[in-house]
Amino acid sequence: MLNGISGGVAMLFGLVIAMLASGWLGCCARYAANFESAKEPEIAGRPWDLNTVWSVLVLGAAAALVVPLFLSIANNNIMTDILTAQSLSSVAGKILIVAGFCVLAGATAPNFIESLAQKALNLAKKNESKIEKVSEKAESNLELISEQIEAGDQGMPGAKIQAVKPPADLPPMSADEKQIVASLNNMAYRRRTITGISKETGMSKERVRELLAALVQAGHVTQLMSSRTGVVLYELAM
Repeated sequence: MLNGISGGVAMLFGLVIAMLASGWLGCCARYAANFESAKEPEIAGRPWDLNTVWSVLVLGAAAALVVPLFLSIANNNIMTDILTAQSLSSVAGKILIVAGFCVLAGATAPNFIESLAQKALNLAKKNESKIEKVSEKAESNLELISEQIEAGDQGMPGAKIQAVKPPADLPPMSADEKQIVASLNNMAYRRRTITGISKETGMSKERVRELLAALVQAGHVTQLMSSRTGVVLYELAM
């Protein structure tokens, strides 16, 4: 087991060294190409100063070390294949491919890092949007389940009976508010949720939430919380 661990560490160490060297090579190649293509002879023949060397080291290393992120975004498992290989010879070709990527990354370091950062941010936003949709769906399902639980409790001894108000007893309301009250008057349920009312009336959750807030403030509707699920429930005020 120790041999396997030490072999994996050695493979990782060797891969990182190869990536860094390739990144630096690519960055050096970019600077060399810029010097060769410079129009002024004095610039092309100027020796590298400390700032240039520092730029090559930093940009080359940064570009090389984000290559695994680039491959991950592209759903490429080449890094995993290399690190889990039993021998170097079995993945030599894949190591050369990664090294080639690092050379290209180093040669285009600033643009490569910037574009990759943008892709990573876009991917994060996309995943965040998916998580929000899943969370919203789960919340909606929980609200509907809470309505069913409350409806099942209607027949229990001591349960509070749903308040039912005839249309004549209702105060003047808008058409949308009347739909909300009609949903709350539905005898199939003891208490209602925003999701349940939205599905029954066809109104958006935002609109239902807005109307319920107004009805609660006016004293026509009571807002409470389910002791079982923690979901906010609504019922007609007695």
